[in-house]
Amino acid sequence: MVELTVPYESRMEEAHAFKEGKYPDLTKELKKDGYEAKVMPVEIGARGFVGSSAYGLLSKLSIGGNKRTKALRLLAEIAENSSR
Repeated sequence: MVELTVPYESRMEEAHAFKEGKYPDLTKELKKDGYEAKVMPVEIGARGFVGSSAYGLLSKLSIGGNKRTKALRLLAEIAENSSR
């Protein structure tokens, strides 16, 4: 499960920890039912700073190289434009 949050840059780590602990019951239920479940919080700062979690998510999705670079730039641009 990907959980997106758009915190202020000064609260990136706090936001990551909060989102990581948000779904333990759901994750446990899914695993009990035979599914593989993992919570993947992704932080993109309100002013366009893309946290390392976004890089990690794209890597897990096998998006690398120039495509990953373009995706990260686009995410930053969207976050910055949305906060205006």
